[in-house]
Amino acid sequence: MKLGSWKVILGLALVAVLTLSAGWSAPAWSRPGDYELIGTWRVTVTQANCSTGAVMGKFQSILTFADGGTMAEDTMNHAFATGQRGAGQGIWQYTGHRTYTAKSIAFINFDTPTPPGGPTPIPFFKMGTQTIAQTIVFEDSRDEWTSDATVQFADSTGAPYSPSPAPACITAVGERF
Repeated sequence: MKLGSWKVILGLALVAVLTLSAGWSAPAWSRPGDYELIGTWRVTVTQANCSTGAVMGKFQSILTFADGGTMAEDTMNHAFATGQRGAGQGIWQYTGHRTYTAKSIAFINFDTPTPPGGPTPIPFFKMGTQTIAQTIVFEDSRDEWTSDATVQFADSTGAPYSPSPAPACITAVGERF
């Protein structure tokens, strides 16, 4: 072959390599435009008795959703002893029409301490994990969303358990930070 033919073949090979390495990968979710979850959110969480609707408690959390489908969260839920619950990490995805799902997990670092001579506190959290699954919906504002969540606890062996004396229905309101 002549030198000119090799240059053409080499040039075509280089173009093919550059084209393939450009990354035509599609994300695992769609982007909804103005109703973007990516960013940091100040979240007010409300726990209520599912049967009666009575509010059992409110607390604040911070959730950060990263491009690529990962998330981090931290909470000020006073049901946990100081240092008992670690920060959570998780995943999220867009599911369509201003709606997302998210799932995070956090370590419960030790069993809830029993007061000396006192009864076992309720809820009694065991060392293990807390998993939160939620559906997040943007209604009218791109800077505010609501969610419904379920919470599951597992002990250090991975066996699920329920620390609440009554089933809790969890709702939240997130405001863009």
